[in-house]
Amino acid sequence: MNPSAASAHLRLSARQRVLELLRPWLLLLGYAAAALAGLWWLAVPLAVAVCLAAFVQMHDAMHHALGLPKPANARVLTLSGLLLLKSGHGMQVTHLRHHARCLHPDDPEGAPATWRFGRVLWQGPYHILMLRRESLRLAPHTRRIQLLETALTLALLAGFALLYFGLGSAVGLVYWAVAFGMSATLPIWAAYIPHHLAARHPAVRTASAVAQLWTPVVSSFAFHHLHHHYPRVPTALLPRAAAELPPPPADAH
Repeated sequence: MNPSAASAHLRLSARQRVLELLRPWLLLLGYAAAALAGLWWLAVPLAVAVCLAAFVQMHDAMHHALGLPKPANARVLTLSGLLLLKSGHGMQVTHLRHHARCLHPDDPEGAPATWRFGRVLWQGPYHILMLRRESLRLAPHTRRIQLLETALTLALLAGFALLYFGLGSAVGLVYWAVAFGMSATLPIWAAYIPHHLAARHPAVRTASAVAQLWTPVVSSFAFHHLHHHYPRVPTALLPRAAAELPPPPADAH
């Protein structure tokens, strides 16, 4: 059976959709509250959580897996990308190419999975900049929205700097630093590790067993192999997909 047809019944309920849409923004409010209170020991982990939740939301929007109308999905893609200080539409271009040409020479997003780990460490921080260039090259028809999202990102960074130099508040700059760190290590945790650990690896099996503890983050790691075969299944429903759908071929990425 076609993977899309097999997974057609796995859609978010209205309540689940609201949760998936609100999660990164509620975490962002938590970060802001903790940072303004000077509780950096709490604020920094919350900033990491914001970035992870935004990444999952952006990823589901890339695959139109949130069950939203096309215009609303495009807005979510833009906004979740901004939480990561990225162009959501630009990331979508290279991610969909990754699914279509997984680990082929013309798959720029998946390239770190084919490198030696040492190269991932030193070249990874620059990889995200290369992806932005490649997204403009691969999809010139989305150039306008990509450049708009880039301009909004630069405006946010300028606002963070003004907040610090004008009011002495590091709330924006600390978030920027966390988002930068997540981006710099993205090739490790979003490309190299998922593609080097087989579905039967103990770490993956353990993650699969505890996926319900924080479904979006853990599931994206535990069911990476499954996601490649059933990309329209929302991340939050991947544990259910693993139980209900035929397993993907062993050689599928």
